[in-house]
Amino acid sequence: MVGSLSVDLKGEATFLGSPRDRRPGEKVHICSRCDYPIAIYGQLWPCRHAFCLQCAEEMLPTCYLCFSRVEEVRRIEATRQPLYLCAVCLKGYDSLEELTALVRANGGACCQGQEKAAAAENPPPKQSLMEIG
Repeated sequence: MVGSLSVDLKGEATFLGSPRDRRPGEKVHICSRCDYPIAIYGQLWPCRHAFCLQCAEEMLPTCYLCFSRVEEVRRIEATRQPLYLCAVCLKGYDSLEELTALVRANGGACCQGQEKAAAAENPPPKQSLMEIG
């Protein structure tokens, strides 16, 4: 089995992550930046967004999703330690219990709560100059 392969403009190939046989039904996360399967995660701190390690290191010093300042990139190998991602905001957690508790505490849609998601979908109406003055 071959791992993910990246070819640069010079035609040089490099492997991203490590190859691994996966069991049927096992979840595979795809990096939201490069669209490749993740073998080694790069989790950004303190925002907790997760990408493949190469993308996480390339986007420093700012997170690609939330534009917050990144203080650290945690290297997490998918074969040794699971990372549980919120399907809505892509933040990663070390345990399913931690993610589940946050989702339940915040209304059941996202670990960050429905208020933030609703605010993004329904921004406040813009005021015209006539209304302001």
